[in-house]
Amino acid sequence: MPVTEFNYTAETKMLRGFPKFKRNGAVSPNGEMTPFVHKGRLMRMELNDPTGGTDFGRPTPAMIRDVETGKVISYVGENCYYYSAYVEGDTVYVLGTERLEVSPGHFATTDTIYAYVSTDLINWEKRVLLKRPGWGLLNTALTKGEDGYVILIEFYKPEEFVGPYPYTFFIAKSKDLVSWEFDDPEFAFFKDRYMGGPWMRYSEGYYYVISVTELPCVRYSNYIYRTKDFRHWEVGLYNPLLSPTEEDRVIAPYAVDLSEEMKEKIKTGLLISSSDVDMCDLNGKTYINYLIGNQLGFYYMVEAEYDGTVAEFLKANFE
Repeated sequence: MPVTEFNYTAETKMLRGFPKFKRNGAVSPNGEMTPFVHKGRLMRMELNDPTGGTDFGRPTPAMIRDVETGKVISYVGENCYYYSAYVEGDTVYVLGTERLEVSPGHFATTDTIYAYVSTDLINWEKRVLLKRPGWGLLNTALTKGEDGYVILIEFYKPEEFVGPYPYTFFIAKSKDLVSWEFDDPEFAFFKDRYMGGPWMRYSEGYYYVISVTELPCVRYSNYIYRTKDFRHWEVGLYNPLLSPTEEDRVIAPYAVDLSEEMKEKIKTGLLISSSDVDMCDLNGKTYINYLIGNQLGFYYMVEAEYDGTVAEFLKANFE
């Protein structure tokens, strides 16, 4: 494996202690999401898939929601899945991976990532963000570092670059979000384990990545890593992050679109997976969303808070 990983030694100390989260409970039945601040308001991009990923023939747009009011501002995306969002100033980029019918009744994601761009969250301009011919792309995470933009892309083919497990990540870099330089696929992120649902943020010289990984006995949770060069990786001291607890069964008072049937499922449903973490800053706090469920078609969105900024939270995981 070309990339290297530093984990811990017998002399490693945990100076800060485990990060303390306030878990606010279930907030939505929707899938992959990105909370973000737009013109001072907390918003959320959500994958709108009522089938829980079990019917890939249905249209699956993303929605933009005002978190305070619960109102859906707009829908965005067509023939896409695995949405994520990136914000720069007042400009919001919603990224979606193209999904097409590859045989009668069978849909799959392709080698193309689209960007939907807006400054008012109502009117969206669609364009191709990038293509990786012949590859099978899934979730994405976009951030901006000192030298330009970096995108982390989950992929499932070609198999010779993925490795023995279903998914891993590769990166591409751009100065302008138009022309992209793809990294050597031999340096794909770890191939000796299941790696999916990426989140990435550049902060104080490091690229921080949170990924869902498979644990023994078919359990899934989030792990945090950081790197300066995408060759040498450091593992967070307080992994795994936000594994399921009974607090995740609480229905938040401001939850939206949770049917009575879904509320009943949340009470006793099998919770063996925490995944697809995303977060943003607002008023000195970090607002975190993640999915709780079982990777078998049942999931819902949960909210948590960390008392500090995203930069402070990321750093705290390595001290």
